[in-house]
Amino acid sequence: MCPLGRVALVSVLLLPLRSVAVEGAQLVERPEAVRARWLMGTVLELRLPAALQRIDELAEAAFAEVAKVEAAGSLWRPGTELGEVHIRARAGEAVVLSETLGDLVQEALRAAEITDGAYSPAIGALVSAYDLRGDGRWPSDAQRRHAVAHARSEGVRYDPRTRVLRLDEGVSLDFDGISKGFALDRAAAALRARGVDDALLNFGGQLYVIGPPPGVPAREALVASPLDPGPPVLIVPVRDASLSTSANSERARMIDGKEAGHLLDPRTGTLVTLPGSVTILAASGALADALSTAWAVEGPAGFRRSDPGSRLRRSGAVAFALAGREGGCKTLTDRPFERLRPDARVADAAVHRP
Repeated sequence: MCPLGRVALVSVLLLPLRSVAVEGAQLVERPEAVRARWLMGTVLELRLPAALQRIDELAEAAFAEVAKVEAAGSLWRPGTELGEVHIRARAGEAVVLSETLGDLVQEALRAAEITDGAYSPAIGALVSAYDLRGDGRWPSDAQRRHAVAHARSEGVRYDPRTRVLRLDEGVSLDFDGISKGFALDRAAAALRARGVDDALLNFGGQLYVIGPPPGVPAREALVASPLDPGPPVLIVPVRDASLSTSANSERARMIDGKEAGHLLDPRTGTLVTLPGSVTILAASGALADALSTAWAVEGPAGFRRSDPGSRLRRSGAVAFALAGREGGCKTLTDRPFERLRPDARVADAAVHRP
């Protein structure tokens, strides 16, 4: 069992337990109220201090923000704003977006710029080519190249001042790589606006933590390798931040006798075969979500080629780690995460033992 005050992230599954405050040598439990709802194809769980007033009202406000994001930017259900946008934009029309969808487009374009196109909100043509929302298929090389030509974010032209969107011909939007984190940001903002300064939001494995207040220990997430659900690879304290993990194991399946994941490289149009998982800790849920997707696409070779530590810090992300197949739990990691590995903690304890 996971110690109190920690949450366990096994592959991409987050299992939160109670948090605690430490007084002297004793652990004092912090009672929590739990509310959960099925939204955007998964469960959003809220953990709030049990002493709060109007807990159900607070939870409803958070759930409503997520439902608003789903109604604006989802393609998994009929009648959403994004579905209507695609119909109108394909006819060459300039479309005025709602504030919610406009902000989502703006966040997605920012993430595409930060990641040099490893993440793209215009990946819809490739999703269709592989039929990832259906039974799945392997497109021909010609079909793949055609989809790649329409999967670049340059085909998305958005003016945040007027909220006017124009899509180049053949371009379609897909926000699966960022919408869950964006929704977490909206839900957390709704809680903060109502005076909440301590909460845990767990959205299908992506974590967002509000607070805790000064003097209360940060919540901890235990991140396991997707190849070995045993001892954690990382023990990450999370305070006023979001933690997101991406791995092919999330939605792997067989198509025509070949294993296929759900991660696509928008620059090449190929399905990504990531040997492990990527975990990102960032100040916002949208950024953590998009960056974990992008660095899963980049893989170990891309991590080595670039300067992820500098790049992530410039983007507002706090740290980065990639767990690969080499040696089971061996990691390529940005330096802040290196200090959070359990073996590093043990070594530090041995050095400083009286």
